[in-house]
Amino acid sequence: MKNTFAILFCCLPFLVFSQDTLSKWSWGVIGGVERCGRELKHANNDESLLKVWNDLEGNVWRLSVGVRAQRQLNSHFAVFSGLSFTDRGYRIDTLQDAGLNSLDYHFRYAEIPAGIFYYSSPNKKNSLLAGASMQVAFSVGNKLYFNKDGQTARFEMQATPDLNPITLNVSAALGVRRAITNTARFDIYVSGNQSLSPIAIGPLERRLISIGLFVSVLNAF
Repeated sequence: MKNTFAILFCCLPFLVFSQDTLSKWSWGVIGGVERCGRELKHANNDESLLKVWNDLEGNVWRLSVGVRAQRQLNSHFAVFSGLSFTDRGYRIDTLQDAGLNSLDYHFRYAEIPAGIFYYSSPNKKNSLLAGASMQVAFSVGNKLYFNKDGQTARFEMQATPDLNPITLNVSAALGVRRAITNTARFDIYVSGNQSLSPIAIGPLERRLISIGLFVSVLNAF
């Protein structure tokens, strides 16, 4: 079932776009920095175990970059898709008994979104924007870095051997758009992301969450 959803969300935006001419298309690049963390859930609702991990694990800053294709539906609404590469995760701040300063978890994904944007004043130089999307995220690597206390050395290993290869995420955005030229637009917005799937299968489920600041530059053709 999960693979079926992945194929659907990968193909749907491109099937829609293929029926249109390029006159209302925009292409461009996006990038941003996110404050990343996770949500915990235990199969048996073990609150004491959840508290232990919540006390140990903290948020981290990570980067995201990508390309975007956007199709204007009318003066206010546009649909978009593209490809983004994200690095999300969390940190275990201290494990004193193990002689470690921190453990940094990196979960790297290639994401294909299918979403929609709303622009309040599309014909003016500045406009408010709001958006929502769903992403199919394909795992392209996961790493765990051991940062030794008092040393500069970093030790690397696989974060988890049973990582889910495909996950689904939802996100929402709010920001502003500014016209640069007659065809080019600059967007800056805050976006929150929530994973609908756990990182890996097990009694203790971690779902990645993040909130970040993004910019994009799009040019119409």
